[in-house]
Amino acid sequence: MTPILSIEGLSKHYGAVVALDGVTFSVNPGEIFGFMGHNGAGKTTALRVLLGLTPPTSGRVTVMGLDPTQDPLGVRSQLGFLPASYALPREMTARSFLCYVGAMFSMPRAEAEARAEALITELGLSSFADRRLGGLSTGMAQKVGFAQALVNRPKLLLLDEPTSGLDPLGRHDLLESLRQLAETQGTTTMFSSHILSDVQTLCRRVAILHKGRLVAFGEAEALKAEHGVADMDALYLALARRERR
Repeated sequence: MTPILSIEGLSKHYGAVVALDGVTFSVNPGEIFGFMGHNGAGKTTALRVLLGLTPPTSGRVTVMGLDPTQDPLGVRSQLGFLPASYALPREMTARSFLCYVGAMFSMPRAEAEARAEALITELGLSSFADRRLGGLSTGMAQKVGFAQALVNRPKLLLLDEPTSGLDPLGRHDLLESLRQLAETQGTTTMFSSHILSDVQTLCRRVAILHKGRLVAFGEAEALKAEHGVADMDALYLALARRERR
């Protein structure tokens, strides 16, 4: 199987600071892949490289067969991205904002409006779709951010801390939406999070970063068995302790 996303020997330095150090892993088409690590582990930096927003210091990255350093717009036109911190335009409504995102992907107006309406219905946004985004709660705004990542019907989703700010019901709904996208549309998701219970619920394979280094990559169940632990929190703690020695 040809990976939809491949990272080989990826390093990123900011002066003397090493944000990523020789990271290598791949993501297969149609899977929901867990990208784990503490805050500051290098997850967001890796996503920025994948999006073509920052060049690697060394190493090679391909996304859907494209090099994001050479064709960042080509990559971003085919994927959906939800950053950890997303500044929505405060004066727009959710409905008008989703239409605007559709227009950014060169959708005709009627198509953009139909796509916005479909996402509002599918993701349960109807009760606040015509409220200004500046007045939404953190959880509501996160749902709108997730909707915008789906406007262009992406083959690949890059989600950075997508359940942050969501209540238990909102988290359940988002995770279920990702399962449905994978099952019905074959959408691949790279699920970047430090909420390890969400990763355990959703992901069969994972990559784990610690201080910019890849400390584990593979099937979650096999990694837990290898380290004699029962859940992802215990696995991460075991790996972090090993790195401190």
